Amino acid sequence: MKIATSLPGIFRRFFRRFFSFICVIVLLPFIAIARENVKEYRRDQWDLDLGGQYFYSNANHVSFGGGRSSLNDGHTYSLLDMSLETRYMPRKDRAYFAWGSVGNSDSKDEMFRRTNSVFKELGGGVDFKMFSGYVDIIPSFAFLMPLQKLDPMSDIVAANEGVMEFQSQVNIQKTFGRWLGYSWLGFTYRGDGRSFLMPWGIGAQWRSRRFDWGAELFGFNSISDDTNDSVVRENYIANVQAGSMKFYSRNPALIDTLGYGYWQLNRNWGLQANGGMTLAGSNAAAGFHVGGFIRYTFDLTEGYQQPPDAPVYIESPVPVKKSQMYEGSLKSEGELKDFKEATQDGVNQDIFKVRPKKTVRKKAPNIQKQLNKTEFQIELRRKRKGE
Repeated sequence: MKIATSLPGIFRRFFRRFFSFICVIVLLPFIAIARENVKEYRRDQWDLDLGGQYFYSNANHVSFGGGRSSLNDGHTYSLLDMSLETRYMPRKDRAYFAWGSVGNSDSKDEMFRRTNSVFKELGGGVDFKMFSGYVDIIPSFAFLMPLQKLDPMSDIVAANEGVMEFQSQVNIQKTFGRWLGYSWLGFTYRGDGRSFLMPWGIGAQWRSRRFDWGAELFGFNSISDDTNDSVVRENYIANVQAGSMKFYSRNPALIDTLGYGYWQLNRNWGLQANGGMTLAGSNAAAGFHVGGFIRYTFDLTEGYQQPPDAPVYIESPVPVKKSQMYEGSLKSEGELKDFKEATQDGVNQDIFKVRPKKTVRKKAPNIQKQLNKTEFQIELRRKRKGE
């Protein structure tokens, strides 16, 4: 079936929406993305997310059950992440995503204040719905490439781990009316001798027509030993990181929380705000984080959807160049009402006419016979009476 569409109109709508999104990037430069753990799929949808996450710490989780260990007086560490992420769903069960992030880290002690602003990493991956039924099972795979290596011999405060990572994860989702429950478990490979991690999490989300509210309990554990030199590590953390174990700590583990609200502004725009704080851990920074993101959605099906009042052109079912008896489009009954067959070909057309059916007529009753029969019966009765 051919659909009547206007390619210039499609391109105009695309560039108009893309331009509006670029304007948002210019007007909101201090917001970055927090990748969502709830996976949704809509065919031919393209999401662009811009948002931000701010983390502040003045203590460490040294060991599980040991509570929080405050940094020295006046020592603090903070990090502002800004990221742009895109996610494209070509099918109802698959999505491709990529992101890039910029970090601004700040460490402060009684003598110095160190800052570092860097385009820190690029990443990309795929997630897909492997099973859909009683629950949804969604594996995902991602690769992260750092754009700045962490140098423990330098005086540059870290904004990321600075090592290559390969992340794999399995999400399980289940809907209960307006409620959505979800959880995940994964494996993260880290290069340069860092310990491998096992990320995990569980969450719940309440949904309405335009608002979503949710909460998560999540974290990670080290499942291998870090092979880096401990003396160099401890010196770097104490002198450059202001004592904070946010990055480069040995065999870290953490339990964290997150609460969020999402507002669907209209068909294309969405906005989320979130926040949380760490609960426990081992060799990890203790603190709180706040952030949010704004999302713009391109519905690419608009380029080929059939408008309600657009005409539909139907191709002829007759194969092309097979016969000259048919035209390329079907005729209506109104165009065929004056159709006449050509009979001037020298053949007697009477032999093709339908012969009329013979009608069998019922014989009219013979009145004379009935009168004679009646007269005979009367005469017979008289003779019998005369005897």
